[in-house]
Amino acid sequence: MCFGASVRAEAALGTYLPGEGGVPVRVWQTTGRKGFREVFTTPFTVHAYADKRPLDVDAAVEDHEFLGLGVSMTDASCWILSRLPADRRRALLDAVFSPERGAGLSAVRLNIGASDYSTALYTYDDVPGDTAMEFFSVARDDRWVFPMVKEAIAVNPSIFLFAAPWSPPGWMKDTGSFVVGRFKDGCEEAFANYLFAYAGACRERGLDLGAVTVQNEVDLSTKGMYPSCTLTEEQESRVAKLLSNKLRSGGFGAGVWIWDYNYRGATNRVARQLADPETSAAVGGVAWHSYRPDPAWMGELHRRHPGVPFYHTEMGPALNATNRTERWWADTVFGALENGCRTFTGWNLCLTDDGQPTTGPHGCAGLVTVDLDSGDFVPSSQYRLFRHIGPFVKRGAKLLHVEGDRDGAATILFRNPSGEHVLAVACGGFAIGRDGPPRARIHLKWRGKWLAVPLPYGTWSLTTVVFGP
Repeated sequence: MCFGASVRAEAALGTYLPGEGGVPVRVWQTTGRKGFREVFTTPFTVHAYADKRPLDVDAAVEDHEFLGLGVSMTDASCWILSRLPADRRRALLDAVFSPERGAGLSAVRLNIGASDYSTALYTYDDVPGDTAMEFFSVARDDRWVFPMVKEAIAVNPSIFLFAAPWSPPGWMKDTGSFVVGRFKDGCEEAFANYLFAYAGACRERGLDLGAVTVQNEVDLSTKGMYPSCTLTEEQESRVAKLLSNKLRSGGFGAGVWIWDYNYRGATNRVARQLADPETSAAVGGVAWHSYRPDPAWMGELHRRHPGVPFYHTEMGPALNATNRTERWWADTVFGALENGCRTFTGWNLCLTDDGQPTTGPHGCAGLVTVDLDSGDFVPSSQYRLFRHIGPFVKRGAKLLHVEGDRDGAATILFRNPSGEHVLAVACGGFAIGRDGPPRARIHLKWRGKWLAVPLPYGTWSLTTVVFGP
């Protein structure tokens, strides 16, 4: 008989409560049956589960910092916002940007001139040869773009602003056209001045850019369907160096990003640019799109250049892409972040149910769809995933690579600067029935304690687990 153990147990009876784990933990879920809400969770326990290999948080490998999730406030989206009654517009901006009442998005991409999601085609200087930008004007954006951006910042003052052009003015291209053609050698200084003038115009309006991309989708020609411009590797590098010097001399904190295009096709070009000391010194980051997989190509480059920040800058819902479910978005977003990106930024903040307004051929949809008649808006599957990350993962959090069983679910793990951990889980759903598979569960191990999180049965689900420190 172990009298010593009995005496110690009796002495602790006043404080011991069986089943209490001692680790703060809360869980939020969205399913195909119920909207976003906090749900019950069992506590961490000293009893390990034998049937699963847990996600071992203690053994997790720390990677890069997280900046935030974002969305593009295109001319089209800002025009829609400007037409909504003030109360409906504030409700929409709260739903997207508020960390307390919505998805907590904290990055916004702006378009330098028109994109394919604009209410018209325009640049800020159509005067040929105006290399000094004497006729440069952003007066058109003063109508609804800048006012709507300021309203978003009022909801979330921590928003990180960055911007990209779809094309320089036509007179800087070999065709003379804004919508088609290649960049013309000898116009690097003029283009750098154009981008610098935009950064200055933003600052004059109280909007400080955190970054400027040299060119959106720098290796893509749309053949005149909407604004685009191809720049060679050498042209892009020259513009990046010129613009970086101008921003630094002007006291701007903005960095210069390159590429701003798909994972596929980038590795050799971007690798050569980063290997060049002068170009590398000018580059503040590499921007990526996820329209063409695989993010592992980007991940290889990230491992070779861990000190170079990567940012995902564009991909959003599509009108006829029924495959872009919550689980699909989890695979896409988690893949970008786990392969080096500090952000994942969507495309249009809002569009109509027909994907309007647009000057281009694509069937894009908004992060939220807006009914201009009623002012009502409907969130997308991308929004629902963002809702499970944005409010919980703080700027400066570290992404953690963790090993363990996932029961077919997709997961991503962060450690906030406070030491608190955030695990996001996406599950495609499982059949209900006596002969169906066992309920999927995610098991965590942290500081010698274990937690089992059962996932909803018979429906897709998104789950956020916040625990510690």
